[in-house]
Amino acid sequence: MKNFFACLLFAAFTTDAVFADATETVAGPACKKPVAPSALRKADDTSEFDDKFETYKSCVQDYAADQQKVAQKHVDAANAAINDLNAYIVQINEQHKQ
Repeated sequence: MKNFFACLLFAAFTTDAVFADATETVAGPACKKPVAPSALRKADDTSEFDDKFETYKSCVQDYAADQQKVAQKHVDAANAAINDLNAYIVQINEQHKQ
């Protein structure tokens, strides 16, 4: 029962913050997609497209890597908060056993 009360209290204080962040929109990458050449274009056009495509691909990959770093920071913070909560619950339970 004591664990239930502690969890309920934790949920009451964290629910608004969790849902507020969950609705935040994140802008997509500002990478410019190259226009694909038609099949009838010259080899020079294809080479130019290949260069632009590689630039676009690198841009998207960099964007994804940056977003993963940001996401990992949030996961780490959430895990630290849960670990702190768990340690606190153990402490409270130990105090009430005495």
